[in-house]
Amino acid sequence: MDLDEVADELYALPLDRFTTVRTEREKQARAGGDRELAASIHALAKPTTVAWLANQLARRSADEVGPLLDLGAALREATATLQGEQLRTLTRQRHRVVQALIARARAIGAEAGHRVTDDTARGLEETLIAALGDPDAARRLAAGRLSAGLTPSGFGGPDGSAPPSASGTASPVAQAPAAAPASGADERRRRRAEQAWEDARNALIEAREERSRADRTVERTAAAVEEAKSAAERLEHELHRAERAAQEADRAAEQARTALTQAEEAVGRAQEAERAAQHRLAGLS
Repeated sequence: MDLDEVADELYALPLDRFTTVRTEREKQARAGGDRELAASIHALAKPTTVAWLANQLARRSADEVGPLLDLGAALREATATLQGEQLRTLTRQRHRVVQALIARARAIGAEAGHRVTDDTARGLEETLIAALGDPDAARRLAAGRLSAGLTPSGFGGPDGSAPPSASGTASPVAQAPAAAPASGADERRRRRAEQAWEDARNALIEAREERSRADRTVERTAAAVEEAKSAAERLEHELHRAERAAQEADRAAEQARTALTQAEEAVGRAQEAERAAQHRLAGLS
């Protein structure tokens, strides 16, 4: 077991199995007495959803990612030689290829039970465009081992970081701090610092995705509340109608009871009259 083998295994896994399997491989390396390998495995960062989707594309749809990377090389050449018409044609092709890959990634996410949000789709689009713009980013995408999405820097080369600012410094959120080669304790501290930065960056991306999900939940909840209010108003209206109908039925029943009483009284009077008439008839016989 070496680091390349473990990395290939981990970054091909379903997203929710990454941490568990990484811990297993780290323990195996320690049990085998290779503490350096164990530390290197521990330093492998769990990919964000964007990075996981990009890795899955590279591994499961290489025949679709390959043309994207070829297109990137053609775009860079056309940009360098200022071939305007060719550049416009290639740019249109870029849009079609990127959107097709995003659609494929949505399908991959759905198969794995991960809903691809709009923010995630935008992050994946940035990653694909970054690979178009820089050969190193293209190699990293093709390797399928990204732990975070790539960010384009103009049409130049991203390294997973934000483009430089006007002053020439990189964004402190997206740009990993530079570190000089070190060994021993300094190297371990550097790795821990890099891991802490990577974890913080991943947490920021996940938090943004969670915020988007929360926004959509609020919207759905507000719509459900409005629907419930409308339903309550309809039910209240129906209740009032039912109450009025019940009152009218009560009045009709009361009128029917009064009519029945009057009819019974009329029957009684008719019976008395019939008996009286019968008595008089008998006296005349």
